[in-house]
Parts: sequence; structure tokens; C-alpha cells
Amino acid sequence: MKKLYKDVLIAFPAVLLFSYICYQLNFTQDDAYISYRFVENFLNGNGLVFNIGERVEGFTNFGWVIYMIFLGKLSLDYILISKLTGFLFGIGILGIIFLLGNKLVEFNKDKILIYLALYLTACSQSMAYWAVAGLETTAFAFFALLSLYLFIQKNKLLPFAIITAVLLRPEGALIAIILVLTELITTRTFPKYSFRSAVVALILGLPYIAFKLIYYGSLLPNSFYAKTGMSSDQLSNGIEYTTRFMTHYGFYGIPLIIAIVMFRKLSKEFQSVIIFTVIYTIYITVVGGDVLKVHRFYIPLIGLYALFAVYLVQLLISKINSKLKLPVIIITALLLCGLTYYLPNKFVKDYNRLERHFIEKMSFMADSIKSQDSSNFSVALPTIGVFSYKLIGHHIIDMLGLTDSTIARHGEKPIEGMASTWKESKHNSVYILESEPDYILFSTGVKPSAPAEKALMLYPRFLQSYNQIGWYRKPDYAKNGTVQMVFKKNAISKGAIKPLYPLAFVDNYKLGMEAYSSGNQKNAISYFDKAIKVSPKPIYKYLLYQKGFSHQLLRDH
Repeated sequence: MKKLYKDVLIAFPAVLLFSYICYQLNFTQDDAYISYRFVENFLNGNGLVFNIGERVEGFTNFGWVIYMIFLGKLSLDYILISKLTGFLFGIGILGIIFLLGNKLVEFNKDKILIYLALYLTACSQSMAYWAVAGLETTAFAFFALLSLYLFIQKNKLLPFAIITAVLLRPEGALIAIILVLTELITTRTFPKYSFRSAVVALILGLPYIAFKLIYYGSLLPNSFYAKTGMSSDQLSNGIEYTTRFMTHYGFYGIPLIIAIVMFRKLSKEFQSVIIFTVIYTIYITVVGGDVLKVHRFYIPLIGLYALFAVYLVQLLISKINSKLKLPVIIITALLLCGLTYYLPNKFVKDYNRLERHFIEKMSFMADSIKSQDSSNFSVALPTIGVFSYKLIGHHIIDMLGLTDSTIARHGEKPIEGMASTWKESKHNSVYILESEPDYILFSTGVKPSAPAEKALMLYPRFLQSYNQIGWYRKPDYAKNGTVQMVFKKNAISKGAIKPLYPLAFVDNYKLGMEAYSSGNQKNAISYFDKAIKVSPKPIYKYLLYQKGFSHQLLRDH
């Protein structure tokens, strides 16, 4: 009891630190509103669907959605509680890391180092970022780490932790596979315990599997088809994603490399942690990382990388005089915690600010369209989160295919030469234009950015059938205000749906818009002229308008 009191007393400041960082970053991620729309449709009696009448599993967090439905049935604020729950699971991760550290004999001589791992994890802004974002991220990370902890203990409760992880995210199945491989490598015999646990988890998950097959007609969520696709670009993105994580939280991979070098001298428990981390890291890299930034896929591993850093500290101080150990550990702890907070600070804060602004903008657009159009209008756009949640009952076409099976599974062939920073490359312009949505909204207003947006601008049907309309808005970060634009269908579309405009037209139009926005009107006119030069007739009217407006800003009437 005395030891427990001591542990709580020392760990409590870490919980306060983590809570403060969560408070600083508090926001709701746009993607969380996709799950909220499914929840709201179910609570309204329309089924577990994104669009009424369309059974598409456009989410990857089934258990999280069911949890929120349960809260909604109790007339509770499921959005607020989902954020609070994520925060509590973040604290739970701190507890798992502490328990896991206590199970590693490598720290028996210097128990204080386990507290260092706890504080390093608590300093992680990325974990705090996702803890309050409204998604299942920290809940899944908690059960992934709990599965590892139970595995090390050979606890009979492991199957229940695995199936809970599976219900929260499909990667839960990966956890089971990694644990089987971990036992196989460490014991060099058939992994009886982990394999048996995985089979029991599979049996427990049969009702879930049956529901997916019966209700959605597919075992894998629709987003799997929208996002996956092996390519050199995907691997390149994964390497970049992992490199950034190592720079921010992995101390450039040095502690992990040292642990791998010392592998044979370590306990079976620590070997298991290393194998689990390495395989999971390879998986994240190979799949290309995550579309969402701020290290979301690495949240289950942040605490484990902290343990490796602590192990390296132990190696470095092992020869130090016992009287000097405590001061050295304290100084080292302050340095490492400072780096853990500082290194990703700008990266995390920038994305947090941008996401807040984006939520504000998309909410404004949904409210503006709804205020001036009382019809049951439809909208196609590539960023569907809060916008779709504010338009419950309206048909929303996800241009990236996350909630649309036609685009996800029957996308058009990639357009040769098309470059984009977007990882979501699926698109189907013909399908969108045949659907004739009343509005089409680009992620950045009217400038094509995503591959789905660029592809759409190759079609005369789109360029001629949609007009630009907008609303003036004055957010805090825009001194003179801004006009938020959307494309509105102007008439019944006619003619064949064929891509007749060249990609150079779209690229130069985009570059011109970027130069115009940055205030470089001479460059903007140059790009607009290049777009006009390669454009077939009729020339896009808004291209001519933008060129004329740039001339006006230069007083070149």
C-alpha cells in the first residue's frame, strides 16, 4: 500500500502535465464528424449509414461508433464524452507504460527510470493532440499496449484485449499477428499461447464479422479500398512519415538501434517489446503512414520508444558513482522531457491551428449554403467531416471515396503526370458529374488541389455547368476577411462527359491561383496565360476573370 501511494504521488504531476497539454490543444478533428454523422443517422432511425439508404462502412472505428450510439441513446452529449473518453484513455496509456516498465528486469536496479518513461510519454504533444480529437486513437492505443502487457504476463485476458482493439480499429488484427510473431521469434517454437489467444479473439469476433458481411456486404471497411494501393510513392510517404516521428519522438532511432544491438543480452520481456515495436514500425512505413498528420499511427508506440530512451540512459549511467546517479538522472530527465516537448512543438501547434481554422471554415460553408437554399440539395466534396455532420439528411458525395463505394472500388485510372501532396488519390469524375450534385466544394475554395479536384477540372461538363458563388467571412486570422467559394450547378448538364482539357491547363490555373493569393500578380498572369495557351475552346470563364482581376490589382486596366 505504501509503494502504491508513492507511485501515485510521483506519477500525479505527469498526469497533470498531460492534462495541461490536452487543454492547450483541445479541438475536434474533422474526421471525427464522419463517425458522428453515422451515429446521428442511427439515432434518427435511418440505420448505421452515412447517406440515408446507402449501406457503406465509411468508418474504421466500429466499437467507438457503437459506444457513442449507446451514449446517444442515454440522451448524453456523445461528442463531448467521446473527447473526454479519449483523454481518459490517454491517462490509461501512461499507466500501461508504467506497468510495462515494472515488468522489465532491465530497470530493477534503477526503478526511478520507470518514472522517466512515464514522464516522457506524458510530454508527448501528439498523444495529447489525438486524446482530445474525438477519435478512437488513444482508446485503440491503450488496448494495443494492454495486449502487449498481458502477452508478457501470459495472462488469460489477452483475447479480450485483442478483440476490443479489433473493434476499435481493423489494425487490432495486426496486434494479434505481431504477438504471434513475437512469441515465435523469442521462443523459437510454435507460439501456442498467442496463437490460442488469437483464435479465441477470432471466435469472440464472429458476431462482428457476421454483421459486417450481412449489413455492409464486406469484411473490410470501405476506406480500405479508398486508401490502399501499393506504389513507390506510398513507400516514400511511409519513410517520410516514420523519419518525422523518429526526429520528433524516437531520438533519431538511436535508442531503438542500441536496444536491437543489445537484443541477446536482454530479458525475454524486453525482447518482446523490441520485436513488437520493430514489426509495428515496419507496418506503418510500408502502408505509407497516415493521411492525418501528427503521428496518429504511432500513438501506440510512443510510450515504447520512451522505454528504449530510458534503457539507453541506464546504459550510459551504469558506470557512474551511486551518489551522482540521482542528480544525473534528474538532469537527463529534464533534458529528454524538454526535447520530447520542444522538437515536435511547431509541427503539432501548426496542425492544431490549421485544423481549428478548417473546422471553422467548413462549418461556415455548411451553414451558409443551408441558409440560402432550403431544398434537399446534394454536395460533392473531398473533406466531408464537419460539413456533412451539419447537413444531416442531405446527400453528400465523398470525392475521395471514403464513404462512397463507387469511387473507392471503381476509381478512374491515375492521370499520367498528375502531381499532388494528397495521399488520397482515388477519384471518379464521370460518376460525380453523372450524379449532378447541386454543389461541389473544393478543399481550398475554388483552387484545385486534391487529385479528385484536378481530375474534375479536365471536364467541360464541370467547367460549363457550375458557377462560383461565395460568402464573405472575417475570421480572426484574416485581417481583411475572405470570401469562401463553392461551385453551384447552373443548369441541367448537357453533352458527353469526356476529359477534353489538358492537365497543363489545370496545373497552370492552380499555380496562377497560388501566385494570386500570395500577392505576386505578375507571376499569376504568366501562369494564367500558359493555361489559356493550352486550353481548348471555350476558355474557362473564371480563368479569364482571374487574369483580369490580377491586371486590375496591378492597375493595368
